[in-house]
Amino acid sequence: MVIALSIAALIAAIITIYAKTRENKSLQYVFKPLTMLLIISIAVLDISAPPTFYQKMIVAGLIFSTVGDVFLINQDRFFVQGLISFLIGHFCYVAAFWTTPNLPSGLFYSFYVAFFLTVLWKHLGKLKIPVIVYAVTIAVMSWLAFSLYFDSNGANFLFAFLGSLFFLSSDSLLAYNKFKKSFSIAHPLILSTYFLAQWLIALSI
Repeated sequence: MVIALSIAALIAAIITIYAKTRENKSLQYVFKPLTMLLIISIAVLDISAPPTFYQKMIVAGLIFSTVGDVFLINQDRFFVQGLISFLIGHFCYVAAFWTTPNLPSGLFYSFYVAFFLTVLWKHLGKLKIPVIVYAVTIAVMSWLAFSLYFDSNGANFLFAFLGSLFFLSSDSLLAYNKFKKSFSIAHPLILSTYFLAQWLIALSI
């Protein structure tokens, strides 16, 4: 069933990417949330009875991400609402991945946030504070995902860590494209890394 749902999610994701490149919002409103609902289904399939705190938080994060997806279809109007939805989703992931942080790897994430904000700073306008909060949150999310995998060495937590890296990549590309400079293949790269991130995080359950 996981394989079938993954193939269906891949097809829906491809249609979503096509719709975005064509700026077809009608198709996006159908297939973008559909892709996420299929990914959520993959996560739900493996939930234990009763579900663990980790499982609850991962599913909650996926749901808030889906809400953010819908807002960002019309990001010129609802960018902040989408940012808030994803921020809540990342808080859920942070709660799921919570463990003793691996301090050496924290240096990498600190450097990355500093570099990321330096590149974008003069282009952020009134969104400086929200973007700082978001950048720090997603970096912490990935840092904890790595720390959890480092502590446990479990295969499922490897999926979570890899997913967090793709999420970091996707959001960095999105921010660069929106605030710094748009580039031609931005949308396929942003969406493909994003859906791959969510799929991997769902598999970590």
